[in-house]
Amino acid sequence: MFDETGKRLRYLRSFLRQDLVHLNLQILYQCNFKCQICDFWKETYRQMPRLSAAQVEVISNKLAQAIGPLIVSIGGGEPMLHSELPQIVRALSRYHFPVMICNGWFITPEKARELFTAGIHEISISVDYAVPEKHDAQRGVKGAFERAIKALEVLQANRQRSSQRVHMITVIMDDNIDDVEPLIQLSQKIGVSYLLTLYSDHRGDKANKVSRGDLTERLLDLQKRYPRFVALRGYLNRFSEAVTTGISPCYAGKNLFNVDCQGNVSRCIDQLDNPAGNILTDEMAVIRRNLLDQFKSGDCSACWTSCRGNFETLMYGKQRLQNLIDSYRITRSIPLHQSV
Repeated sequence: MFDETGKRLRYLRSFLRQDLVHLNLQILYQCNFKCQICDFWKETYRQMPRLSAAQVEVISNKLAQAIGPLIVSIGGGEPMLHSELPQIVRALSRYHFPVMICNGWFITPEKARELFTAGIHEISISVDYAVPEKHDAQRGVKGAFERAIKALEVLQANRQRSSQRVHMITVIMDDNIDDVEPLIQLSQKIGVSYLLTLYSDHRGDKANKVSRGDLTERLLDLQKRYPRFVALRGYLNRFSEAVTTGISPCYAGKNLFNVDCQGNVSRCIDQLDNPAGNILTDEMAVIRRNLLDQFKSGDCSACWTSCRGNFETLMYGKQRLQNLIDSYRITRSIPLHQSV
């Protein structure tokens, strides 16, 4: 097991080398919601097998040996539906930095403590609208908003280490720009920080992104006025560009990649039908070569989600010092039982 300092130093080395630093890991595709911005809850995915904790341990060890520490974003489906989630977090935290985004429905004080004790670094709860009825309608389940807010409160109260963070995160769509400011204010009331990501319509059936040309200006103005809004300014600065012309090149395959619930590796979650191999059965050298070949030949500019945008901003964006300061605000330690 690496200590935290050793993991961070090894991760920094990979980052400076512009190597693979981020993995999206879908441990299952089942979900208790029916969100309009996702399709993993539909019949096509519902019966797919889950990754077991033992398989995740194999994946964790393999990645540590071949690449080094990664930020591993645990997802689904709804990851809290996995009965072995604490064991999965523990297997990943041995060598990596596990984080998670979930809908908050299943969070309890006991489960929160269990996840934080297992070593999760960060948990974000999705809240898309300031009006409960609108959030519930988008998520397809009545009471979704209330449970999400309660989950944020429970998580913030049950962190086990000061380095562990809790965020509210909003998916920016065509109809919720005006909800951002009241959601920031709500996160302030709860005592957590606020993040956002831009909707990618590849997996959902809502309107295509956002048509507003002033999107960047509005978000940067909000960030200036609300310290709790901790997104990278360089990431926000390209939102208007992303929704009008798209942003390329995309560095998926070079700096970030995806593993689904069967171990299949792809450049990103939107390209599951173009695998670069299977991490449970194939050599990492072959997978890495295939990912790099896909990166070199790819020309996708379809998304500007946070998993892509934050890392590309830090690695290749302008005003790096400013973005590093923002990154520190997202990840800095917060004393236990203290709000952000």
